[in-house]
Amino acid sequence: MKHYLLSFLLMMSVISIFQTASAQEPKDNESRHVIVTLKSGEKVEGYIYQNWQPENSPFRKPNYMFKMTLNPDDDEKIEYTADDIISVKFVKVTENNPEDQLWESRPLARPNFRSRYNTTQRLFCVNKVGKNATTYWWNVLASAGQNLSRQEIKTYFGVRFHNDPDGIVYTYSLVNSVLTDKKYPGLSDFYMEWFKGPEGKVHQKESEENDAWILDMYDAYLEKMGDEAANLPYSTKDKKK
Repeated sequence: MKHYLLSFLLMMSVISIFQTASAQEPKDNESRHVIVTLKSGEKVEGYIYQNWQPENSPFRKPNYMFKMTLNPDDDEKIEYTADDIISVKFVKVTENNPEDQLWESRPLARPNFRSRYNTTQRLFCVNKVGKNATTYWWNVLASAGQNLSRQEIKTYFGVRFHNDPDGIVYTYSLVNSVLTDKKYPGLSDFYMEWFKGPEGKVHQKESEENDAWILDMYDAYLEKMGDEAANLPYSTKDKKK
């Protein structure tokens, strides 16, 4: 009981800190200026009021829901979720938004006890677009510390293979798992071999310095597959587990 009470108090402290920081931040309308593309193809231009990052909604699904207004000082808020949109494009490069960010709504591979192919819709920030794949990053609020009693923001990286008609985003660790065996035969083994042999140390160093290292690995995998690469990914529609 003490553990749950401690966790609750720590969570409330996290919320209080984030709210205080948010209230103290100067208003920068251009850093909130976005163009949202809906699933219907319609584009809505406006200003983010509350974004989808986990620190702004610790009790909600992270990277899923956000609110915006059509004008900077509007009182009326419009709510969207990852199920409603295709992307969120920040309009201008500013000091607070130096990377001109593009967030895309994609299914996240999230295997569970019912199906290894389970997915859930989330928002991901484009990290790097490669020839055959795109990498993304996103934040989550995770438990850490002794007895998992502390909450901290953790950044994840994932990859979407361009030949996948479902557009699924896989965390890097899931690429190196049985999850990809049926769709991309040999990919998990190739992933492991990438860090072995004469070039393994070089690849390891590259992975520590470059968040998008997996793009080179996937390019090399497709090259190894030869003509068979054109048939990937194989269907898993008839497979429940």
